[in-house]
Amino acid sequence: MRIRTAIVPALAAAIGLGTVLLAGSPAMAGGSPGGPPASTTRPVGAVFVGTNHNNSTDPSQPANQVVMYRRGNDGTLTKAGVFDTGGQGSGPSQRFAGDGLGAGESVRLSEDQRWLFVANAGSNSVSVFRVHPDRLELTDVEPTGDGSAGRRFPNSVAQHDDLVYVLNSADQGSITGFRLTTRGKLVRIPGSTRELAANQQRFTPDPLYDPAQVSFTPDGSRLVVSIKDGPDPALAPGTEATGPGRILTFAVDPSGRPANTFVRTDFGHRGPFGFSFDRRGNLLVGEFVGGPVEDVGGVTSITGAAGSYRINRDGTLTPITPGVPDHQLDTCWLVNNGRYAFGANYSSGTVSSYRVGPNGALTLLNPVAGTTEHPGNVQGSTPLDSRVSPDGTFLYVVLPGSGRVAGWQIRDDGSLRKVGEFGGLPQTVNGDQAPVDFGAGGSPAGIAVI
Repeated sequence: MRIRTAIVPALAAAIGLGTVLLAGSPAMAGGSPGGPPASTTRPVGAVFVGTNHNNSTDPSQPANQVVMYRRGNDGTLTKAGVFDTGGQGSGPSQRFAGDGLGAGESVRLSEDQRWLFVANAGSNSVSVFRVHPDRLELTDVEPTGDGSAGRRFPNSVAQHDDLVYVLNSADQGSITGFRLTTRGKLVRIPGSTRELAANQQRFTPDPLYDPAQVSFTPDGSRLVVSIKDGPDPALAPGTEATGPGRILTFAVDPSGRPANTFVRTDFGHRGPFGFSFDRRGNLLVGEFVGGPVEDVGGVTSITGAAGSYRINRDGTLTPITPGVPDHQLDTCWLVNNGRYAFGANYSSGTVSSYRVGPNGALTLLNPVAGTTEHPGNVQGSTPLDSRVSPDGTFLYVVLPGSGRVAGWQIRDDGSLRKVGEFGGLPQTVNGDQAPVDFGAGGSPAGIAVI
């Protein structure tokens, strides 16, 4: 069995026209010669992707960075610049080189689209950038803990109004909060740190098991944390689950502090991973081992799924449509535009599509709504973090195995039209297993779109 796991004001006017790198263009990292010629398009926004670089063992390489792309009205991307975060990423993981963080929302754009937050897992810090039309300006780098057990390896960031919370995913795990000033500085909120009982077995965390994402509910009244915990050991010999797969919710009081205790909902070893909220505030979750054991490509595997849940006033979750299978491998990220949801399937190299009903119910539309190009390595393209454009018309997915970002137009019926794959990111090591923790190189993760 295989376990693989609205636009900133004046941005469009100020960005200026640029040449777009198309999939297969010789100028694109990982591309092949002889591709179609570059074209021009009208810029309407931007895309930001974290490289998750670590250079502690090889100073000739960069530390953590953010790659900025101009986004055209036709969905195409043009690399616009690379900006240092002032911290270290995790580098490739010993479990999955293409997924060094095992997380969602390691790169987070503020609600007003003025600020960009980036987790630095390898240096236990979070960076803040001011978003300019053509560049990023680093305004702060703050520690997310003291580096002790449970206060290290930040891999996800949440923001609502002037509140920013960071998930530390190692050991027992924790969340800790900050206030964002008007000058882009983070001020720690005293008494805001809460432990998670995450039961992680080692540092760095294993992305098969670790806490994956922290987010505010749309109204800001609660913080939600997902913990994967791994597959059912009965279905995956050689693994040792750290729990049943859990979603934790914390009520947030008027001072911005979470409740002292969390409310826990168990997921029956379905592996809750990346999540988003629909228009009514229902929770839509990628369940990376939530499907049945099936034959996929001639290999017997635990498949992925997606689930939807209503968050009740007491913080519990009521299932709406739990564990809707997509017959793909490792559905780790689930994003939506209100009408349709899209799951990125790490080991299958595909994107699955779901219809989102008025009550939050999910119905599988197409198990393979989008495909990615195989870069010729062992692990393939490894689709990871995903984001939908603010107008709901384009889907972007980070491909660490390829060193690219893939883009699709979302049609009215929920089908996807491939726009292209755009280079400029580091490509992870061939083989999908890094030799050491915090090894040299990148493992791209985290994406934000305006």
